[in-house]
Amino acid sequence: MPKTGLHRLALALLASCSVTAVSVSAHAQSKVVVTLAYGSEYVFDTNDFAKKWYDNVKAAFDKKYPEAEVKLVPIPGGYTDIINKLSLLYRSRSTAPDVAQLPTPALGQFQSSGWLLPLDDELATASWWTEFPSAIQSEGRFDGKVYAVSTGENDSQLYYNKAMFKQAGLPEDWHPKTWDDILTAARAIKAKVPGVVPLWLNVGTSSGDNGLLQGTGNLLNGSSDPTIQDASGKWVVDSKGLREVLTFVKTMYNEDLGDSLSDLFSPSAVTVPLTLFQKGKLAIAVGSNYYGGNWTKTICSPCWAEAPQTIGVVAIPTVSGQAPGIATTLGGWDLAVAATTKHKDYAWKLLDVMEEEQSQIDAANWAGFVPAAQSYTKSPAFVDFAPPYNAVSAEVLPYGKLTPAKAEYEVWSHALQQATGNLAQHKDMTVDKAISDMKGYVANQLGSDQVATR
Repeated sequence: MPKTGLHRLALALLASCSVTAVSVSAHAQSKVVVTLAYGSEYVFDTNDFAKKWYDNVKAAFDKKYPEAEVKLVPIPGGYTDIINKLSLLYRSRSTAPDVAQLPTPALGQFQSSGWLLPLDDELATASWWTEFPSAIQSEGRFDGKVYAVSTGENDSQLYYNKAMFKQAGLPEDWHPKTWDDILTAARAIKAKVPGVVPLWLNVGTSSGDNGLLQGTGNLLNGSSDPTIQDASGKWVVDSKGLREVLTFVKTMYNEDLGDSLSDLFSPSAVTVPLTLFQKGKLAIAVGSNYYGGNWTKTICSPCWAEAPQTIGVVAIPTVSGQAPGIATTLGGWDLAVAATTKHKDYAWKLLDVMEEEQSQIDAANWAGFVPAAQSYTKSPAFVDFAPPYNAVSAEVLPYGKLTPAKAEYEVWSHALQQATGNLAQHKDMTVDKAISDMKGYVANQLGSDQVATR
């Protein structure tokens, strides 16, 4: 049957569409796809913030590099879920994400497994890298090479209720110089302001390594000897520094200056001070930098607009005021590139986009971080997001010390957590007994030849 003009037109249009479809498909397939894996429910303050930040990263990268595109790989769940999922993904070349967000304590595990790519050549020309404090540059360094870079840090400060200080005859503009100054203030609160917790310090095992990071780990870093692992690689279980920390904890709880055991051993212990402060039930706390942001954010829990007028913030001093006079832990999240990536150049370009100023300030504000690049911490977009808290957290950041990024650290950490928890629960327990128990636990888990006394 002969084709009519209408038939010919229809066939021509169909052929044209087919050619266009093939052309579009071929174009899409020619794009370089860079995979980015991240915690979608744990790291940021809300899931919406996480989605917004990573969508922004993808949009910025896709626009800057139209020949490539980002494929997001969200990982739901908590800290352990993220580690377990990434471990599974990295075991196969076909599933390993080109770029991944990793918690600092897990970097050693992933690097020693051969899963991460050294980034030294690329970092040599990255302007933001030179602004990282040396301690933060070191958090992803192993055997002389850098395998991961910070995308946000947590540090700690002292928070205190100004009205309670005034009631107790203490200065509202408080600047403790030693640990004794902290205890003296707590004693005055107990004597003059009944019905409140004088001093919060996270102890015990309920919060794991995170509790140590936000609690007694800060004191150890400000002690006379903050050594955790000595030059020979052995784990320090008895030192002047450890004894100073344990003596401080024993003094707190022997004098009833601390919080109730039910709060201390709650699974959510690290966030207890946020609520206690807001309820007017807490005078002083060793707490993390995210406190201020949680109180003052538009989307937060618990929001507390009056916090800046009510709660002061100051650096944690060293034990006797010795240099540098400021103590804090460091811990955060890092970005790493897979050793098996097929797109090394674009993986680096993606990491570089994520380290841009606006991205890092948004991450800091939405996830409760301090940006690693020092110029970013001075930006009004960061400082004015949660005044005065963000400014102080930026001030103390360069003084932070890192914990060893090794699997054995968890054993040592748990031993110190147990020691502080036992001192809080048992007033008759001595520091010598706490040290002995700590030494026994670490030696039993790692071997007696792996422990050291200083």
